[in-house]
Amino acid sequence: MKKIYFLPLLCFTILFQSCFEVIEEVKMKDDGSGHFNFVINFSQSKTKINSVLKMQKINGYTIPSKEEIKKEANKLEELAQNTTGISNVKTNIDLTNYIFVVDLDFQKITYLNAVFLKLKKSKKIDPSITTDYFSYNDKKFIRSQKVPIKALYDKMEKADAVVFETAKYTSVYKFDSTIKSFSNKNATPSKSKKAIKLNSSVINVINGNEKIENTITLN
Repeated sequence: MKKIYFLPLLCFTILFQSCFEVIEEVKMKDDGSGHFNFVINFSQSKTKINSVLKMQKINGYTIPSKEEIKKEANKLEELAQNTTGISNVKTNIDLTNYIFVVDLDFQKITYLNAVFLKLKKSKKIDPSITTDYFSYNDKKFIRSQKVPIKALYDKMEKADAVVFETAKYTSVYKFDSTIKSFSNKNATPSKSKKAIKLNSSVINVINGNEKIENTITLN
């Protein structure tokens, strides 16, 4: 019997076959410290999700209770809190509208990557999958995408993979300094040139038709 756990940083939750949106926001200061906010929003599908949670299983997966979901979120919060260079960790689990939020401060962007690494190890995810998603050096911020998402997607059962077909991904990166240049031409800088936003379709990212990578150089 398969079982699904609440894994927000891996975009994989119990809320199967439901519309969702992922919002990733990073606020970078010139000194390399910053703030990270990650949201998975299933509010559009809350009626369906309420029905799913009443079931014992779906597609061969055991459906956890709301209490189990909260417990998994608490484990994530504890894991992040116990990571060097990470502070002010908060997880907000809205089980009425099904909005899940992870919020934290980091002293260096490498410490944020360390949280992803600890999460990967705690869930025994393939060690070959790298977790250094962000870097910041010499006024250059890089968002990488090194996870082989297409290969992972292709291994999923069709009934499981369908959840990604309507999913949306939004990234917002904010800075103290103005943006000099950026590599992802689908991204849109703010009028102040101190922030940049990217809206994508998750299935297009999986299929390689859209990219979430971006190299942002600051003045």
